[in-house]
Amino acid sequence: MAPVQADGRTQGVIALPLPIAKINRIMTANQQWQSAGMGRGTETYLAGPDSLMRSDSRLFVEDPDEYRRQSVAAGTPLDVVNRAIQLGGTTLLQPVASAGLRAAQRGQTGTITATDYTDNKELEAYAPLDVPNSDLHWSILATRDNSEAFAAVAAFSRALVLVTVAIILGICVASMLIAQAMVRPVRRLEAGTQKISAGDYDVTIPVTTRDEIGDLTAAFNAMSRNLEIKEGLLNEQRRENDRLLLSMMPEPVVQRYREGEQTIAQEHQDVTVIFADVLGLDEISKDLSGNELVGIVDDLFRQFDSAAESHGVERIRTLHNGYLASCGVTTPRLDNVARTIDFALEMRRIVDRFNRQTGHELRLRAGINTGNVISGLVGRSSVVYDMWGAAVSLAYQTHSGSPQPGIYVTAPVYEAMRDVRQFTPAGTISVGGVDQPIYRLSERS
Repeated sequence: MAPVQADGRTQGVIALPLPIAKINRIMTANQQWQSAGMGRGTETYLAGPDSLMRSDSRLFVEDPDEYRRQSVAAGTPLDVVNRAIQLGGTTLLQPVASAGLRAAQRGQTGTITATDYTDNKELEAYAPLDVPNSDLHWSILATRDNSEAFAAVAAFSRALVLVTVAIILGICVASMLIAQAMVRPVRRLEAGTQKISAGDYDVTIPVTTRDEIGDLTAAFNAMSRNLEIKEGLLNEQRRENDRLLLSMMPEPVVQRYREGEQTIAQEHQDVTVIFADVLGLDEISKDLSGNELVGIVDDLFRQFDSAAESHGVERIRTLHNGYLASCGVTTPRLDNVARTIDFALEMRRIVDRFNRQTGHELRLRAGINTGNVISGLVGRSSVVYDMWGAAVSLAYQTHSGSPQPGIYVTAPVYEAMRDVRQFTPAGTISVGGVDQPIYRLSERS
């Protein structure tokens, strides 16, 4: 508008109307928002100094009912909304009270995040609209919903989170695999240690690295081999100890001795005892060296041991040239007397065979008795297995009751064997002040 004056006086006003339709075509891109590069939540509009729109709202153009609902919910008076729907536009009706408009009215240009006339969060660009040679004080605003404006940022954030999570998972998986690879040699060493602690020394772990773990594995293998060798030596020593113990005492006594029993003694009934010595060893020792004499005694006693084992007789001990054995101690036997007689005859044959081979004149003298005995271990630092009892004493007295070689038996033995063996009276021996007869086995084989 412009005044018309004459003679200094205003005579009228000239007004030039602005077509709203053209303004709306420009501000709405002729309603081709997508072609103009605007998203669904993007619009541009003009606003005047009275904070009313100077162009139509995109939401009103596209969906009047949705415009009504959102505008009323945002606080726009219902009569204003109804008037806009009645007139078919929001120009000069819809109030705009955004922070961007106020800044544009102050002559500022910029972009902010604000709330629009429908109370939606939006990214808002604003600027004052300068029309040359005009007193219009309009503002232009371009808005875009936050959900659309920051969609790329949100997508990037989601992608960044997913990538970060994937990287973290990858690092965790890689760490687990690396940890497994690093711990695997240690676990093999642990398994090998458990086998060794269980007594299995035949353990060899493959050396797969050349680092400290590899050096430790090689040292472990060397230790395992050394332990295996030492275990073999210890087992050999145990077997040798067992052999020595079994040569000194019966196996049941050895077992009790291993278990740590301090006092080992046991009573036995119906046992036959033989005490024998080899006559003539002292005489031939004058012409022999010590090694030769010991060799002869060892050879004879080894043969005695073999014969005892074959007849079921257990050697008790040896003393000088004496040999004490029994039958029925370890394993009770009904024929212990007969077995002992057979063993004595075998001992005599061994001595006779030795004489024929060497030319010496050794003789066997043996005493046999039967009865109850007590066996056990005596001593601590030097353990000796021995046998006591009247049967043992009488067997010794019987063997020494005659200076002549031969196999002598007591009356109980004679009574048990008189029907199957030939005996001759050999005098008497004194037992507790009482004379008891002894008999000499007459058979030579």
